Amino acid sequence: MIYCANCGQKLEENFYFCPKCGVKTQVGITAGVSEPWEDIKKAFATATEQMNKALQKASVEMRKAMEEARKEFWQTTSRGKIVCANCGATNSQASKFCSKCGKTLS
Repeated sequence: MIYCANCGQKLEENFYFCPKCGVKTQVGITAGVSEPWEDIKKAFATATEQMNKALQKASVEMRKAMEEARKEFWQTTSRGKIVCANCGATNSQASKFCSKCGKTLS
């Protein structure tokens, strides 16, 4: 008969864990049996690694998209000014009507 090294519970000789306190027995250690929490810990470590890779990739893609949007914005807002043919006032590229006289800009 063997006993648990942690709590003294009587154990069958083929038990890998003590049914009373959950400690791995010498038989379990010799057999290389992992504790359930070790498997969960490994699964979380793997999931964390995969999430970090995915987030890094998403970060790169988001930076590219933001840079493209920034370039596009500056190209459309800084192309130049439109001069009104009617009054000569300077208007922004995005204007459809003159800000001074209200005439349609072409």
